[in-house]
Amino acid sequence: MTTMKNKMIILGALLLAMTVSSCHKDADVMMNYAYNDNLAFQEAWDSYAGKFRVFWNAMNQYYTLWDYEEQHGLDWDAVYEKYLPRFQALDQPGIEVSDDMLKELMKEVISPLHDGHMYVTFMNHQTNNNVRVSPSSIRSANREEMEEIEEFQPTMAGYASNGMLKRFMRYDASLGGQLYSLLSTPGRGRQWAKARIQELSEKGSLTESELIVYEGLKKLDGELEQLLKESINKGWINALNEIVQKYSYLNVPFLEPIDSRFMDVGMKLEFAQTNDDIVYLQISDFSLTPYLEDDVFQEELGGNSRNLEIRQNVTRVWQAWFDAIQDLHKSGQLKGVIIDVRSNGGGYMNDAHYVLGALLPPGGLQYGWSRYKRGVGRYDFSPLMPKYMYTMDEPHEIINDCPVVVLANVQSVSMSEMTSLGCKQMQNGTVIGRRTHGGLCGLVGNNRNSDNYSGHIGVEGITPVYVYLPTECIFDFNKQPLEGVGVTPDIEVAYDPVLFKNTKQDSQIDRALQFIRTGN
Repeated sequence: MTTMKNKMIILGALLLAMTVSSCHKDADVMMNYAYNDNLAFQEAWDSYAGKFRVFWNAMNQYYTLWDYEEQHGLDWDAVYEKYLPRFQALDQPGIEVSDDMLKELMKEVISPLHDGHMYVTFMNHQTNNNVRVSPSSIRSANREEMEEIEEFQPTMAGYASNGMLKRFMRYDASLGGQLYSLLSTPGRGRQWAKARIQELSEKGSLTESELIVYEGLKKLDGELEQLLKESINKGWINALNEIVQKYSYLNVPFLEPIDSRFMDVGMKLEFAQTNDDIVYLQISDFSLTPYLEDDVFQEELGGNSRNLEIRQNVTRVWQAWFDAIQDLHKSGQLKGVIIDVRSNGGGYMNDAHYVLGALLPPGGLQYGWSRYKRGVGRYDFSPLMPKYMYTMDEPHEIINDCPVVVLANVQSVSMSEMTSLGCKQMQNGTVIGRRTHGGLCGLVGNNRNSDNYSGHIGVEGITPVYVYLPTECIFDFNKQPLEGVGVTPDIEVAYDPVLFKNTKQDSQIDRALQFIRTGN
């Protein structure tokens, strides 16, 4: 039987719990920040302090790196106490808050954070513009390596022109590559139109049909010229496609619509084989899966005959790389493999299956550890779990008896960094180049938000606060997080832009070739 004394103790405990819960900012109360939830984002629509509070509380609940941040001296409670008054000051009557003013204050708040993927967007309700900041961009801007890769594009094209290669293939399915082909390639698209305009203008007299074509081509060229003055985004692509459709009656060769979905899955791929049988693959983005797997292609790019042709061209280059490795290894001629992920911003984790995983035994390679957020409390993390590199189950040669080199740099992010870590766990693997970006934590969507308590905060372009926030925290094999730090190469080599300009040879590729040939 419960005594009066026990009842008083229970009542006191409940009151104490209610008091702590109601007064403490870090209360374990689940708020749905993953979607456009009116309750969660209500105070952020017309208040800068409201935006800050939503961001602070959502991060408190969703972020997977709080222990790591504390090791680096960040006190999240102190951030609240310091910056809430600063944002409240922006809400005072008569204060005009420019985007730059808001951005500078946001940068102060987020710059100490180490997550290499995350970016934060606040909608400035005075200007109706979205203001975006990223801690990794702030951090990377201070690295000297950024200067050496300005206008950098990994390629072995110069080695082909110098007679150092047996085979060389490449294909550019990126949005930029498709635009270049449409607008700048001689004999195609806009350049064909300009040449035809010149030809007709030099003709003495034009037939009625020629005059129609001439006037149409001039209008087409003028609209394309105007479009080139604007920044490229999805709306730009839609505008371009409207122009293409409008002037389709002119039958301009290769003037075709561009699928805006290539903004997400467009990529460049390059295969080379040196005269002494070192095989090279350069991959600009980890977007192979939509091209190599039928179901993913249909989901991401299906329903377009032009996209099917692009898929076939990407597959052709990858297949040539894979087949070269198979044939050379079977005959005992394979000297080494180079996988170039420099300036590769990441992408599909499943791509590991077709890149480093195409060299490894079936079953997977553990390259590190991972954990998830498993509660709304700041430190409610799952235990560390082994993190594996996907490897190819289909029959293939196991490359464990000759060097495998991964080339990486400061702009190698996410899957590029996981590939680098995987290479480090291979007995015959070596990473060459520069320390990577420091953004290994992965985001796999919000469909598992209810059990992982992490992921996107808000909806980009819709909610007044949005954070692109990874779901999974990844650690190296020694159980150390590398966020904001990156993967350190086994052999550090700077990229020499002067050498490349003068000789078309790449100092980091040269070092990889030297290592494979000599072991040093």
